[in-house]
Amino acid sequence: MRKTFKFLIFLVVSFMMVGSVQAKTINGFYGKIDNNVKMNDQVNGSAFIAGSKTEMTGQADGASLMAGDTVNFKGTSEFIGLAGNTVDVNGAVYKDSFIAGNIIKIEADADLQRDVFIAGAEVEISGNIGRDVTIYATKVTFKGAVIQGNVNIYASNISADEKTKLNGNLSYPEDADVNIDEDIVSGKITKTEVAEDSSNGFVTVVMSKFWSFMALMLVFAVLSLVASKLFTRIEKEYDKFDFNKGLEVFTKGLVFMILVPVIIFVLFLMSIGIPLALIFLALYFIVMYLSTMFTGYLIGYKLWQKFFNKDINMLVVGIFGLAILFVLNLIPGISIIVSILTVFIGTGIIYDVILKKLGSSD
Repeated sequence: MRKTFKFLIFLVVSFMMVGSVQAKTINGFYGKIDNNVKMNDQVNGSAFIAGSKTEMTGQADGASLMAGDTVNFKGTSEFIGLAGNTVDVNGAVYKDSFIAGNIIKIEADADLQRDVFIAGAEVEISGNIGRDVTIYATKVTFKGAVIQGNVNIYASNISADEKTKLNGNLSYPEDADVNIDEDIVSGKITKTEVAEDSSNGFVTVVMSKFWSFMALMLVFAVLSLVASKLFTRIEKEYDKFDFNKGLEVFTKGLVFMILVPVIIFVLFLMSIGIPLALIFLALYFIVMYLSTMFTGYLIGYKLWQKFFNKDINMLVVGIFGLAILFVLNLIPGISIIVSILTVFIGTGIIYDVILKKLGSSD
């Protein structure tokens, strides 16, 4: 009986040892895209994960980029860029944080040690923020939060409990519905001019870009399955890519974007050419839409070549590149430049991998 009991104990312990998942140490870039993604590894570099449900409990010594319907950050990272419908932050970030979503929660155990930028519909903060925070939202709630720097809020509804500590200055729109005890603010309180329209506009733009990004990811996923040869051609065509090659692609896209509307206009002047003009016009807008996807894939492919020394996963590469474009398009001042370059370069890529290959058997 005693031997049998010892044997059962041995089996249980062995099962627990085998069944436990050991975190790995990864040197270099980490990327994964799936329906449900959980990253608990230690990454000596940056990490990118995307999916319907994403969770990070591991550590990244670079930037952590997460995108999905549900985003849950519980790990540690140098920088974070999070985008999702529901975003929960419960980890530590040593440097700056960028967070965009519909419902955003900075939990009590969260420790964001430098500047934080937040854009969302409903934002709830309970954790620690080491420096300044800027928030664009409809509703902002502080519950026991400790913020060491200045707090700049652009929202219509703002509240804070008595346990919250705002150790810097506080600014909010003068027409906002505010429920904050002035004793919790150590610095100066400033009421800015009416900013409801601009704040709502900003949030609307961010969310619009996010859902456009998600739609483009879906289009890319389908296209990568039914026409994977297109992206293989991009890899072959731009295996070696320098400034001169980039200028060549940009020029092709610029010429195409200017020349095609002229041709369409001339065709519209002739009654016999109107049907063809309508077809060209439809194709023109399709090319403009797909240009972002092709530019994103090229960016993802070149960065993957440089930083991630593993077999290239076409889906991961494309969504990684599109995520970079999404973040760049949210940065004021450069978003317009990024959009213009994206369209011209993407159009040049489409010319190289599709139009130039129409007469080829490859």
